[in-house]
Amino acid sequence: MSWEPIDPNNQSDTELIGDEPFDIISAALDKVVSCYQKDLGRKPATIELVKTFEHVLVPRFFETALEGESEALVSISFKTKKIAKRQKYRAGDFLKAQLADGRFVFGRIFEVERYGPMVGVYDSAGAEAPPLAELRRRKLIVKVFPIHKELMEERAWVVFGHLPIDDFDVRQPRGPIVISGTNEQLNAANCYYGLPHKERFNLTEYLNR
Repeated sequence: MSWEPIDPNNQSDTELIGDEPFDIISAALDKVVSCYQKDLGRKPATIELVKTFEHVLVPRFFETALEGESEALVSISFKTKKIAKRQKYRAGDFLKAQLADGRFVFGRIFEVERYGPMVGVYDSAGAEAPPLAELRRRKLIVKVFPIHKELMEERAWVVFGHLPIDDFDVRQPRGPIVISGTNEQLNAANCYYGLPHKERFNLTEYLNR
């Protein structure tokens, strides 16, 4: 099992998140959503999810949380914001995003699995709308690893084309499984091209030199 700081910008942070706890809570959330859909014919509202979790955690705070010895959990709050209609995506979609210097760079969703869409980035900085069949044969400069689905849905990378995944795609190099809410694929691409980027302790593991 791997553990990562909650804040990837602060690698000395002692508050950690792990892939196994993530999987357990993700599976539990799927079951909660299924209950609402089965009995009420809809997904739960945000406040319903938050209050369900609150009602479970509050009486068990003492036995489950590090702070439980000296603190009591009073409530859990949440905040939402309006966004454009969520972008849909699937394995085989081609993507584009802007590098720090304004040029476009192109990537691909190679798989969609429990950690999120698995995205790699091609050596394509500044390419002018390359044909998809040609683009898929280019070298990956950023290995295939998860991007948070919220980033995809909110168009941090924009879908612009699709080809089915083939055997060549399946053999593309894979990076580490890291849970992050930041756009690490684009950050790694900026690093590869020597553009401004945020330093990460494992950034070189994402790159396909």
